[in-house]
Amino acid sequence: MRVLLVAVFVLLSACNTHKDFYATGGSRADGVIDVAYDFNSLEIPVVDKQQAYTIAKSKCALWGYQDAEPFGGQTQTCQARRGFGECSAWQVAIKYQCLGSLEQTPRPLNYLGNQPPTAAPARVQSDAPAPVQSGAPQPMSKEAFQNEQVQKLMQENVSYEEYQRRYRIIMGQ
Repeated sequence: MRVLLVAVFVLLSACNTHKDFYATGGSRADGVIDVAYDFNSLEIPVVDKQQAYTIAKSKCALWGYQDAEPFGGQTQTCQARRGFGECSAWQVAIKYQCLGSLEQTPRPLNYLGNQPPTAAPARVQSDAPAPVQSGAPQPMSKEAFQNEQVQKLMQENVSYEEYQRRYRIIMGQ
């Protein structure tokens, strides 16, 4: 009897599978981030909700928000069905609300010309030749380039580990 109980316990614990969250979408204007994990019918998912919060807070911070909090609850959606219609794979999604005001955070330099115009400096008469004005656009600052690269990375559907690896490369960490 003991052997049978141990065997059942071993079989049940073998089904527990650690699952990582990944970002699935969101809206900067609405301040909403969606994170999810996937599992199949043979797995009992073991998740770390702190990881979901960390991803959501990171995405919100890239958009200029200060923090994130879950809306509450989660949505489980069938991703694949077997021959008789029963579900064999699911995705569990949690929606986070970004917190803070975008108006309180400085906006990155806009290279498309949408920045409010600044007053031109007064001209001083000088015998020195005027500097040559080139029509070429000015190079991006390091921070603006990093921000652009992170925005592009956010648009890709990569795993959490891959996102973190590439984020560290972009930020030079």
